[in-house]
Amino acid sequence: MSNVRLAQGISSLRTVVATAASDGGDGKGEIMRKAILLGTAIAFGLTGTAWAGAKDKTSNTLVYRNAVGIINNVTVKTKIKSKGCKTQIQAKTVNMADGEIAICILEADVIGFGGNSLIVAGEAKAGKLKIKADLTEVGVLGNACGSIETISYNGQVKCYLDDLTYRLDSAGPGTWRDACPSGSLESGAPGTTMLKANPTVPVVIGICQSFTFGDRIGVPSTAEWALTGQRSAVIP
Repeated sequence: MSNVRLAQGISSLRTVVATAASDGGDGKGEIMRKAILLGTAIAFGLTGTAWAGAKDKTSNTLVYRNAVGIINNVTVKTKIKSKGCKTQIQAKTVNMADGEIAICILEADVIGFGGNSLIVAGEAKAGKLKIKADLTEVGVLGNACGSIETISYNGQVKCYLDDLTYRLDSAGPGTWRDACPSGSLESGAPGTTMLKANPTVPVVIGICQSFTFGDRIGVPSTAEWALTGQRSAVIP
């Protein structure tokens, strides 16, 4: 899709959403349905590629804000890798029991749309945490990662201890869908790849796409134990 057609689509989507927001009559539901369809057609593929374009590769590391906790900043080895629609998060050594679940949120701002949050899960084994997420497994109305490319920035990863309610595929209080900002688009069913020690838990939990830059999904109620960063020398 050309940049001109993408810009036209974005403009149309925003017009439809604005109309829906101001329409209090019976036509509101149909207008919102069209907004979602249009948003899906031109935009939802962007949510998967917010972490990296199809031809891009990214690599980064994780740290704990308070130096020692689930991970020790001095001794831990971490890696975040992304290529196209595949993302990996690795940490060795982690202070987690075998089979213990962690939730990570991958965030970015997507040019033309707004804040983007992807929720994934992983589990510990022998002091290692490894998450391998295939973003093509989630989408809206059949559209998933790789459909369209755009530019994203302000990328960030944050990881939390397990929050069973947060990762549920439901709109109830405390869930990730409940934490998605009002007016955002959400992915449909979660991914089909499950954790090995917890075979009912999907690796890719969901995607929340806001239309406001800087918007981020609300976080789990559990403790944060890692985020994108690195150890740095300080000038005395």
